[in-house]
Parts: sequence; structure tokens; C-alpha cells
Amino acid sequence: MSRVPFPAVHSALSPAALADLLRADYDLGLDVTVTFLRRGLNDTYDVRWNSRRAALRVYRHGWRTAGDIAWELAFIERAAARGVGMARPISRRDGALFSVLHATEGERPCVLFEFAPGRMPEPVAKDAALYGRTVAALHTATDGLNAGGRFPLDLSHLIRTPLAHMRPLLTAEPELWRAIEATAERTLAALAPLLPGLEWGPCHGDLHEGNAHLGPDGTLRLFDVDCGGPGWRAYDLAVYQWRQASRRTRTQEQENAAWTVFLDAYLTERSLADADLAAIPLFVTARSLWILGLYSEQTGVAGTQSLDDTFFRNGLAFMQGWAARA
Repeated sequence: MSRVPFPAVHSALSPAALADLLRADYDLGLDVTVTFLRRGLNDTYDVRWNSRRAALRVYRHGWRTAGDIAWELAFIERAAARGVGMARPISRRDGALFSVLHATEGERPCVLFEFAPGRMPEPVAKDAALYGRTVAALHTATDGLNAGGRFPLDLSHLIRTPLAHMRPLLTAEPELWRAIEATAERTLAALAPLLPGLEWGPCHGDLHEGNAHLGPDGTLRLFDVDCGGPGWRAYDLAVYQWRQASRRTRTQEQENAAWTVFLDAYLTERSLADADLAAIPLFVTARSLWILGLYSEQTGVAGTQSLDDTFFRNGLAFMQGWAARA
């Protein structure tokens, strides 16, 4: 029997070994503990030392390039430097903001981020208004950011590539595939005349409540810019509306109320053109297609069992219901 390690697609890294790495590369002292928190698109670890806390993200192999990560960190640093609450990267001893681990499957970058204390904002008026103002400040703070190397949040990224990831999983459901494809084509056609008038700029890319914490001091701090990039600001806002509309525990009136407060708060700080406002509902559908494609893309590390026809039918039903509302 060969003793050569069997190839891995995505390995679970040793928290103890990660603690050793942090002791060596960062000024944290010797009393460092690392706990594996969760596996998502990347792996997140809870890091504690001397009554302090941070979050270590270890990116999946092949998921992000060095240029992608450099853009993400430049976005965070630019926003934080201009007063937006952000979970910033913590520098290593040598001043670098990220490291590269050599895991079984290959190179995996990692970044140690500040921990954002507090609770997730809730879909209520006060929190929604604060979120809207914070996002307006984020967009203003990152206007003109010229960092390169990042993928754009364009129609290929949001719609066409997700369709390509979905299609192999729907070969046994041709009618379902055609319905999803038709929804995508209608969305592309409706967006086409609006695109020339839409604001383009650096976007967070994932502005739902799970990626923000409201701290004890009343500051809302944003984190997890892993899905961000240069894109349409209307899409960035649409993610929040998509999150409200996709909740299953609240009424449509409650969803609409949170969204209206969020948008009104944003508009008190920053204007939007009519084209941007018209595009937001269409980008809610684009977000839904992106989500379906994202899960389809992850089958190599997360498996296919949950991606049955029910998963895609539920996604289609949401998009059809949204189209009837919007």
C-alpha cells in the first residue's frame, strides 16, 4: 500500500498548528488558542489571546488569487480609514496582511481579521436605517478606489457563469432548467437598457445582516468582503432587499418595511439615479441566480446531495414570486 498522502480537495487544518503559525508570524504572545468555527466558502477560526479576539480566515485552495485578496484588503482599509466601521486585517510582524499556507491540496491564503463584537442587526426600523447609512458611507468612502486584480461583479459573474454551474446538475430536469434559463434571459434583457446609466464602483458584494455586527457602542461594523469587487452599486443594495424578501419568518409587509427604511436612510446620505432604482429589483433576481450557481459550484467540497430538484425548484419559485411582486 502506498504511503503517499491521498490527494485532497479541501482539508481541515489543525487548530493547534494554526496557533503555532500565529505565534510565529504575529505579535500575539504565546498564549494563543484557535478554535474551528465554521466551514463556508472558506474556513473561519476563532483566535483568542490575552483577553483579545480575532477571526482567522483560511481561504479555500484555488478560490481567490493573491490579487483578489489584495483588492479585498485594500477595500477594507480604504473604508476604515475614512471612518466606516470595518473588521480590518491585522498585520503580521513583517507588515504583510496575509500569509500562504501549504496544505495537502495546495496553497491556501489566510488573513487574521479584527473581531467585530456585538450582535447581527435585525430587520427592524432602527437597525435597517443604520445599515442603510453605513452602506452609503461605505460607497462614498470607496469611490475612486483604484486597486486592481479583482474579478468584476458583472453579468457574467452574476448570471451567465452561475447558469453554467447549474446546468450539469439539471440534465435530468430539462423543463426546470429551461424555466431557470428563461428567468435569467428575461433578467438580462430587462437590465440591458439600464446598464449605461448605472453607477459602477467598488462593492461589498454580500450586504446581508449576517455580515455585520452592531457593537455595544452603537457602531455597525461590516465584515466578509470575500464576494466583493468592482460592480454596480444597485446590486450591492439589492443584496439587502434579497435578504429581506427571502426570509420565511416575516410577512411581506415586514420585509417591505425594512427595505424601505434601509433605502430611505441610504438616500439621505447618497443619491441614486432613476436607472439604479429601477435596476435594484432586477438585481434581486440576479442575486438569486448567483446563489443557485454558487451552491452548484461548491459540489466538489460540499457534495451534491442537497442540490436536488427541490433545491432548484425552491429557487425558481422565489424568483417567480419576486417577479410577480416587483
